[in-house]
Amino acid sequence: MFTLGPVLFDAKNRKLIINGKTIDLTGTESRVLLIFASSPNKTVERSRLQKEIWEDEGVIVGRSLDMFISKLRKKLEPDPNINIVVIRGKGYRLEVNS
Repeated sequence: MFTLGPVLFDAKNRKLIINGKTIDLTGTESRVLLIFASSPNKTVERSRLQKEIWEDEGVIVGRSLDMFISKLRKKLEPDPNINIVVIRGKGYRLEVNS
């Protein structure tokens, strides 16, 4: 269980709890968020995300990562204190304001 500001992330059960509301995550969304939750407010390189999430499947698809980031942003939207931002030329950062 990760506490990201006011948001709870239950990695094991693939759930987000925002303002008392539970939101289900897919396996891949959960794996992406787990990487971010392990280092909040730090830049995570795009290549690291792609490698850790898709390398096992032998396929790395650039647009897939963007799609999952977009889906996660929508699910995190109810809480303005947490946001995934693009770090141009590097990767992404999960910004958490407590």
